[in-house]
Amino acid sequence: MLIDDQRFHAYLADLVAGRREACIHHVDALLAQGATARELYVDLFQASLYEVGHRWETGEVSVATEHVATAITEELLGRVFPQVARRAPVGHRAVVSCAADEFHQIGGRIVADTLEGMGWDVDFVGAGASMAELVDCVMRAPADLVAVSVSVDAHLARMAQTVRAVRAADPRVPIAVGGRALGHDGAARLASLGLPGVHHVPTLEALEALLTLEAFRP
Repeated sequence: MLIDDQRFHAYLADLVAGRREACIHHVDALLAQGATARELYVDLFQASLYEVGHRWETGEVSVATEHVATAITEELLGRVFPQVARRAPVGHRAVVSCAADEFHQIGGRIVADTLEGMGWDVDFVGAGASMAELVDCVMRAPADLVAVSVSVDAHLARMAQTVRAVRAADPRVPIAVGGRALGHDGAARLASLGLPGVHHVPTLEALEALLTLEAFRP
């Protein structure tokens, strides 16, 4: 395993300190040693931002630190994405978005990149988009999946409103929701929010398992 605890914590220390060039060096070294985009997305980028988010929630780091870490990670995503192996187009379209008014889009970016690598046509609706903008994107052309990311507990209600707006616009489209705010009991939390039939995708593996269903096959 290339991204062991020592490497992860060295990268995390540089990320929290806002040392952009050092973070780039970590990622370039891992790529040169054969790390896959999946490993970097999950074991480095996602894991480190979850830790930064936890430290922000507990008051250990400032919101400025969290914003800088997010900006560095977005740049690194753009550096790694060309390494994603692309499959042939499968003829499916996905709309990937954050919850309405959410400003944390890394999780959505990772899902969008993963789907593109699997041959999907993807429209990524970035952070800060309104509910109306997301619904317009869903209605622009037939969608085979809408994936929504929610990172902050306080945004769960807006996520639920987002899902209901998408469902009202297109009752048939499958909807998947993931993100740190849902935790490990995401399916129960979705049910408690009154969102039956919405898929909880806590990991990229869960997303890929969902896409093996008959409805998503090319």
